[in-house]
Amino acid sequence: MSTDRIRQMQQRPDLIRDDPGAWSIVSYVREAQGSQLIGRGGRRRSTPAGLLTDTAPDVPLPKPGLDNSIPVAGAGKIELVSVLREGARELHFAEGDTVLRGIHTRVIRRFSVPDLVPGPHEYPETDPAAAIPPPAHPAEIGQPVPGEVTAPGGLVAAVPIKYGRLFGLVLLRTDNRHVLRFIAGGACAAWTADAQMIAFAGDWGVMLARIAEPVT
Repeated sequence: MSTDRIRQMQQRPDLIRDDPGAWSIVSYVREAQGSQLIGRGGRRRSTPAGLLTDTAPDVPLPKPGLDNSIPVAGAGKIELVSVLREGARELHFAEGDTVLRGIHTRVIRRFSVPDLVPGPHEYPETDPAAAIPPPAHPAEIGQPVPGEVTAPGGLVAAVPIKYGRLFGLVLLRTDNRHVLRFIAGGACAAWTADAQMIAFAGDWGVMLARIAEPVT
């Protein structure tokens, strides 16, 4: 899909396109935690789709934050392209990166790329989510762990973690395990073959982002 089409998709009034920085939380997760205000008349305000600023994760690794010199989506600044409120706990790009598959309880979801139009989904007899490794404890991620996904080129990995109330997705360098980004509420991620786009998801839905265009 053309860059112009992606820019049109980013004009959705409910989409927060801009990257808040290295430490963020999915807007829907913050809403679920009770952080959203109640609007007038007792109605809850419509939650914009995107990432919001959050605090750095409590993990026992160096946390230098974003590095725009690494040519992998998520390592540096990104911009959101599209969002869909259908959850996934594991993601895979397929069919030449024109399709994103999302595994959730008793379903394999299918989304078109980059607009995330859903369907058709598959409902296998055996639960496909049963084989997904549980999130790692933060103390374990100094070394590769089950469930860790490495971006094409091998420079960056995405690691789901959980400990107490801390849960989310750590993006780190594979050479020194330094933390580049943390997305609170994220449960999984996948990259396109050229590593220029990243999808991440949780029970709240799926978000697709690309490396941010340089400011001119």
